[in-house]
Amino acid sequence: MRRPLHPNPIRPADRLLALGVVLILLGLLTLVMCGLPDNPDAEVEYQTTRSLALGQGLAISTETPEGAGIVAARFDVRQGVDGRFYSWFGLGQALVGVPFFWLGRGLSELFPTIAELHHESPPHYGVGRSEYFEHLAVGWRNPLLSALTAGVLVLTARRLGASRISAGFGALAYALCTFALAQARATLSDVQATFLLFLAFALLVSARDAYLRFERPRRRVLLLLGLCLGLAVLTRVAALPAVLVLFVATLLVTVAGRRRLWSSPLLKLRPGFFGATEDLSWVSLAAGACAALFLATNQLRFGSLLETGYGEAIGSGTFFSYPPLLGLAGVTLAPGKGLLWLAPGILAAPFGFLGRRHDRLLWLSVIGVVVGVFALVIPTQTFHGAWTYGPRYVLPALPFLWLGTTLALHGALKLGGWRRLALFGLFGFGLAANAPALAVDQHTYHDLAQQGARLAWPDLGQGSPWEQDNQRFVAIQWDWRFAAPWACWRILRHRVAHGDSASAESFPADEIFLLESDQRLSPEHARDRGFRHLAWVDLEERLDGRAWPLVSLMLGAVLLGAVLFGAALDPTRP
Repeated sequence: MRRPLHPNPIRPADRLLALGVVLILLGLLTLVMCGLPDNPDAEVEYQTTRSLALGQGLAISTETPEGAGIVAARFDVRQGVDGRFYSWFGLGQALVGVPFFWLGRGLSELFPTIAELHHESPPHYGVGRSEYFEHLAVGWRNPLLSALTAGVLVLTARRLGASRISAGFGALAYALCTFALAQARATLSDVQATFLLFLAFALLVSARDAYLRFERPRRRVLLLLGLCLGLAVLTRVAALPAVLVLFVATLLVTVAGRRRLWSSPLLKLRPGFFGATEDLSWVSLAAGACAALFLATNQLRFGSLLETGYGEAIGSGTFFSYPPLLGLAGVTLAPGKGLLWLAPGILAAPFGFLGRRHDRLLWLSVIGVVVGVFALVIPTQTFHGAWTYGPRYVLPALPFLWLGTTLALHGALKLGGWRRLALFGLFGFGLAANAPALAVDQHTYHDLAQQGARLAWPDLGQGSPWEQDNQRFVAIQWDWRFAAPWACWRILRHRVAHGDSASAESFPADEIFLLESDQRLSPEHARDRGFRHLAWVDLEERLDGRAWPLVSLMLGAVLLGAVLFGAALDPTRP
């Protein structure tokens, strides 16, 4: 557990800074969120949340048109041993969504007219609509958890020696200058898994600092650490390798910390091994409870302890057959999905980590988590994250890498000169690459891109039209003409230039994707036209609601957060 001799304590001003960052981002991300599920997968997850919240178990109910449509189409579900249909997505996503569902149910009672108008709206993707505020509240989870992830980043960076100003601006850059921005406004489970993994690491650093002060970590810290690890696996089974890395790191920190305490005769504590076992038992208790829940629900649903429902989807043996080096190049360098373009600030991370080269916990955790996350992504045919903005499957590794970027920012602000200019240039490039995800919905882009791909590659490969479209989708990720950031800017430019005219949603293929074609492309679904992907715009245009109270409240949160942020940077504040 080698590291600088003196741990950096968290002071009131640091907590104030973290709160300021959370409020700023919560206001901004709420204003740009989708709210309603922007992906059919998210609707399946919502329906499981609904069943849990209403005491109906885990099976997808057919009481709602969305649930009935999912069961009828057998979409992302598998039939259980009792004949009912269950989602194959993580139970943790549904569990955490339950309080948000009840928040939405309360809003439905307050505003029944809007809920009824939503129910009477035209079907979406051929399926009727229901439970507007419940969907909206559950969808608000991702903006909240993304803002909290940035707040945790502030505190963790401070514990690792970053200055307040670098920790604050580094956290804002994480949320606004990477593809975490697009993921925060969406409704899938990657954001929750990322928050849980990073919070577990932050709690581990806190426990390590307690040992360095010759103190025992608080039991609630150890319990929460174990709960985060367990819930991360419950949320996404693919998080298991990263969870195992953090659990091993917890074991090493606990043993070394207890040995340190035992070395002080005045403390009169148990020897290192026995004391470490006692501390580790609190972590294992919470993680073990989640593991037991994981196994029990698998058995009850599918008759097997280890069957999550994904078995039939990946059991063909071809799912993990993608060339790993090509997959690695895809998530790092591909013009439409690569980290180099959608999170360029991580290029500075190695310089930050080199400044902490004696911190074994930091190196073990970051390298282990990154390898654990990437190892299950790059050999799969869906390395690109499907119909999302950026390589969403590697999102859980991003805040760990961004710690290095934040530490590099600390050094750049101290040294100034070209280092500072280079780092802020990377942040500016990241903001330019990710900002269009707010103005142009990912489904609008992908709908138009698929239409354009059929013009660019009319006879790509062999197989059915569906299989050819899948091949075109992969080809899109490698073609600069279709690269999402810049194509989205061109889509936005076309919309702004044509205003409210009918041609605003008729896009020339040569203008948007630089194709040698005079054909025009239009979004297929009403939600993908204009700015209806923003929850507050949808509320006003489709449901005749009043969005100004929400907009005012969120702008107020941003203003209050900015005030707290500035106050926390006062050098005289403890």
